[in-house]
Amino acid sequence: MMDRIMARHAFFFAGPTARLDSAVVLARISVLFLLAVLPFSHNAALKNFALLGMLTAAVWLAAQCRLTVDWRSPILLAIGFLLAVLGVTAALGTDPADSFAELRKHFLSGILLLLLIPQVFAGSRLTRLVLAIIGLSFMLRAGLTLLELGTYFPNLDTGRAEGNFIKGFSLDAGFYVPVLVGLLLLGGRWRWLAPLGLFAVLAVMLLVQSRTPVLAAGLAVAVMLVMLRRWRVLLLGSTAALLAGGYLAASHPEIGNRLGSIFDRQTYLTAFDTKNYNKAEGLAARMPIWFGVLEITASRPWQGYGFGWKKLGKTAVDDGHVARWEAKSGDAFAEDQAWYFALPTSKVNPHNLYLQIYFESGWLGLAAYGLLLLVLFWQAGRLAWLATDEQRIVAGLVLAFLVDHVILGFSNGLWLGLGPSLALVALLETVRRSEKRA
Repeated sequence: MMDRIMARHAFFFAGPTARLDSAVVLARISVLFLLAVLPFSHNAALKNFALLGMLTAAVWLAAQCRLTVDWRSPILLAIGFLLAVLGVTAALGTDPADSFAELRKHFLSGILLLLLIPQVFAGSRLTRLVLAIIGLSFMLRAGLTLLELGTYFPNLDTGRAEGNFIKGFSLDAGFYVPVLVGLLLLGGRWRWLAPLGLFAVLAVMLLVQSRTPVLAAGLAVAVMLVMLRRWRVLLLGSTAALLAGGYLAASHPEIGNRLGSIFDRQTYLTAFDTKNYNKAEGLAARMPIWFGVLEITASRPWQGYGFGWKKLGKTAVDDGHVARWEAKSGDAFAEDQAWYFALPTSKVNPHNLYLQIYFESGWLGLAAYGLLLLVLFWQAGRLAWLATDEQRIVAGLVLAFLVDHVILGFSNGLWLGLGPSLALVALLETVRRSEKRA
């Protein structure tokens, strides 16, 4: 029985010598298990189990001198530089122990993915397997989310606030929509995942009326298809999107109006008119938060307060900002700032990636993060344009993720390293190494 399984799945169980390789198999199983559970919340034990397997495999391979790292890789150098800057600013922050603990929790699994995926998932079939597991796991989340939406319908606002699978779905979709499009373009046995997955994901995003995530995903996929020169797919996709958008606007005006506000100039004029601020929702409601983060960080503009945004509320209270805002009677903008930053620390979030980086690590962190993004965009764009066909698709889907990531960063604090983001970067590094060896 084992021989038959090995014969059928030799590409998975075999290492470089074409024989059963226990260390490599442990690494592959652990990585895939982590990617399979990532889309779901409240499963820390499963993630830690996968993390233990990855760490064991990495140590095992390193002890055998088989964990090779390209120390000249621009991708790894840029990530290493960012981690060094975050380490320095954490040491200079107001709570170094907490900042280093947050750094470990946030980046350890991603570092292991960067080390292991280029080592044990090189090759077409293994790369497709990684993408298929990522796509399948989010398809399952999408299906469960649709079922959950049905239990809350028509009160979807409550579903967005309380749902287990609904909460954060549209933001997480930015990691997965490019993967599903990549599976569609790669073809093969996993191609059926793409249309089913994309339909389910788009249905959820529209039902929960996610404006920025829908726009970001659409632009990201468009950039991907342009770079890959897939004009027919771009035309068909754009036509389908326009038809779906027109039907949605006609049949559900409230959803159409909410999504259409993205393109309304008045949305942004009203949001940035802080002198005439009124209690508001959407973009306008973010202004007191964003301006508050700028005021709080003004005393530590270069190094920030150390990695981890949950110290933001405590800092606002301890440094007297909340009291100062409360003293401005009759100022609705200051009243909202005082109310928000006095909330429990777990709820006081910058709601903007770039302001979050500024608060956590100042201008040094922003510069390092900007450099990393430039390197990743350059490598993904170059390989999407010039590499061989399958490698171009992998690079193209990473490029799409990066476009989505940058856009979403303006309204949400989604650090690189969340979800499968560093797994996608690791696949980009795999493609880069493959091109280098060719």
